[in-house]
Amino acid sequence: MSEKFSAIDTHAHLWKEPNFKYLDQIAEDGIIKQVWIQTHECHKVTDNYRSANCKEVLETARKYPGFILPFGYINWNKGAEQIDQLKEAGFFGLKAIRPIKNYDDESYYPIYERAEQLNMPILFHVGIIAKRTRELLTDPHYSPGPIRMRPSMLDTIAAIFPTLKIIQGHMGVPWCNELFESLWYYPNVYCSINGLIDWKWLIENLDRRSELDVPFHQKVMWATDTYYGLVKPDRIYRNLNFMRDFYHYAGQTYQWGKHGDDCLYNNAVRFRDEDFFN
Repeated sequence: MSEKFSAIDTHAHLWKEPNFKYLDQIAEDGIIKQVWIQTHECHKVTDNYRSANCKEVLETARKYPGFILPFGYINWNKGAEQIDQLKEAGFFGLKAIRPIKNYDDESYYPIYERAEQLNMPILFHVGIIAKRTRELLTDPHYSPGPIRMRPSMLDTIAAIFPTLKIIQGHMGVPWCNELFESLWYYPNVYCSINGLIDWKWLIENLDRRSELDVPFHQKVMWATDTYYGLVKPDRIYRNLNFMRDFYHYAGQTYQWGKHGDDCLYNNAVRFRDEDFFN
């Protein structure tokens, strides 16, 4: 890995009424080139949980053009028309979390189809999810646990919509073997590494190759899942430096250890910019 490196945070959030000094510092430092901010309006705002909504994320993204890439929230009570509305509003991608039915339920297909047509990537939360009681959800029917968000459900979506860009948000813990299958079979599935990370799985599997001979280390992307505008920049940089050291030290006897720049930056650029599914 190069000594001078750049990074893209592919899965993060924005705090409501953010500390703009923190955002200014990170943007001006130039180490983190871009942050993909996810919205999830399925959670009620409380004193301890103040996540920015879609409107607030867009407003902040306009203040940091090119630095913040906004992902709009998929409302499971609405149809495919919302995807057009989010695209027109200025969102680059979409965030899927806490569905009312399983992710691969056929009633959601029109949403995924429209996202594919508009070239809007979807980041799906998969696996273990932070505890929220029904009283803290904006709709009591939203999934409070992970069972409707298993990684293998994305296989169906990836197969039916082969040019839809899909990110597995987190590693799908405890179903990492399902993550393996998704990365193996489907070129349109990538994974952001953050949250509860199965480091042993990464060490043992990053040198594997997909069915199309693509190394797994070219299909994972660094992320923090943290709140920009709340967390001090030093904490975010510690996370970044830890991932860099993981590749350098834990990976020194593996081929994937040479490819930290891919995880931190290059894979995100390819996923964001290239039409590599057609």
